[in-house]
Amino acid sequence: MVATPTRESKTSRRFYPTRIDLPIDTRTQVVDVLNQSLAASLDLKTQTKQAHWNVKGMDFYQLHELFDEMAGELEEYVDMVAERVTALGGTAMGTARMAASGSICQSIRWMRSRAKSM
Repeated sequence: MVATPTRESKTSRRFYPTRIDLPIDTRTQVVDVLNQSLAASLDLKTQTKQAHWNVKGMDFYQLHELFDEMAGELEEYVDMVAERVTALGGTAMGTARMAASGSICQSIRWMRSRAKSM
């Protein structure tokens, strides 16, 4: 079964039919907030993986494991948010490019001089 869009939202995304009994305006607002959360969560997850891959120093193992666990927890949250967007009839804006452009997270600043001294 292929879903057909019902209406465009203020962010030019289309909505698909759903059994959720909420007005389209309410679903539009909720989907917009959820997609903002999705963007920030995906961005945070990728930055956490970046830290996981590049951690150095005496506490390498503990931090490596911590960052990996955090990324796993974030992945579960990202999946839940994206599925809620689609359950509301919206489109989950979940590519890396979309996340980077819609995220409120600041980029990690890498401390290369500190890593060299360890």
